[in-house]
Amino acid sequence: MSSTRVATLYRQLLSEAKRINHYNVREYACRRVKAGFAENRGASGEAAEAAYQRGLEDLAMLRRQATIYNMYPVESSVMETARPTLPQT
Repeated sequence: MSSTRVATLYRQLLSEAKRINHYNVREYACRRVKAGFAENRGASGEAAEAAYQRGLEDLAMLRRQATIYNMYPVESSVMETARPTLPQT
């Protein structure tokens, strides 16, 4: 298992997760990607290959979900709106 393949998969998963317009779903997907890679950090051999295949399946699922969620845009969440900065006194 090549570390460049794993790093590429990680970047692709995060990129797809960040394409989702819905704040809660996007943040959940990003957290799950990071947690999944943290869980399998020490995996080797068949376990690493199984985790990589699971990552590829998750990438396909995320691509489908991003397409579906982006078909139905929503207003920005309160969490996404920038707060105006107060002037310093």
